[in-house]
Amino acid sequence: MKIIDVHNHLYPVEWMEYLEGRKGSLTMTRTGPTNMVFSYEGMRLATVSRPGHYDPEARIVDLDAYGIDVQMVSLTTPSVELINASEGVAWARKVNDSLAAMCGKYPGRFYFFATLPFQDVKESVKELERAADLGARGITLFSNLAGKPVYLPEFLPIYEAAEQHDLPLFVHPAPPVTTEAMKAVRMPLPLYGFILDTTMAVTGLIFTGVFERFPRLKLVHAHLGGVFPYMVGRVDDCFNTYAPDFGYSLSLPPSEYYRRNVYVDTISFHLPAMHCLGVDRLMVGTDYAHPIGGPDRIMAFVRDLKLPEEGQEKILWRNAARLFKVDG
Repeated sequence: MKIIDVHNHLYPVEWMEYLEGRKGSLTMTRTGPTNMVFSYEGMRLATVSRPGHYDPEARIVDLDAYGIDVQMVSLTTPSVELINASEGVAWARKVNDSLAAMCGKYPGRFYFFATLPFQDVKESVKELERAADLGARGITLFSNLAGKPVYLPEFLPIYEAAEQHDLPLFVHPAPPVTTEAMKAVRMPLPLYGFILDTTMAVTGLIFTGVFERFPRLKLVHAHLGGVFPYMVGRVDDCFNTYAPDFGYSLSLPPSEYYRRNVYVDTISFHLPAMHCLGVDRLMVGTDYAHPIGGPDRIMAFVRDLKLPEEGQEKILWRNAARLFKVDG
């Protein structure tokens, strides 16, 4: 069957060169000819361990071996919102130009999610519109924006523009707001920090009424939906109890907005958890080319769900083709 991978990453070489040797809380260190480690506040944030992480030709060799037909490619963390505003605006353009050029060179094999300079909301809207003209099929939204919650009112123009252009948001971890807590308890950031951060981001977008205000806005919640799908009852109960404390008001229970507006990817690949999510909102993600992921085991994971062929097709490619308007 055809496979569309909605969660994978590529670092443009020029972005890596910019980060290499940079001083401050955000650093990149080469540990081998094709190996790099990105760190934030002294904690390992991301790892590059194969050339496909930045070289499209090496990536295609891997994808052919894995049987993956199409990738929706995004820049992962560290991204441009973590540098100063003027540089962030310039680098967002460079990243989007680089990803668009790759998609143009390999038409139908790659599509891209836009990178935005969230430090400057007006420039983010401009870049969103420019990226849409370049062919972007979605927008990467990090779980916090240089420490700011993604659901602050200042970011509403971005969500309005995303809805107008019908560009889904792909919510991916940033350096988590729990970085110091993870350091204190000696736990890796990708284990709890990342998952909690995206869950707080998506919950906040729901609680503050972003999806009520923009009902056609769609979102992909990375890593099998964080922990949101497994605490739905508590989410609704907490909203009912504590919403007045924060001035929140919604027409529907929070879980209904999640069911209506949110998709999830398969990364985690834990069969009981995958069964919780049904087939209509679940899409393949691999986290290629990070060490954590499962690009080589996609078909096995989906087959192990023991679904009818129609259900397998929805997860493997139909849901993604519909959401991102790519050829099926």
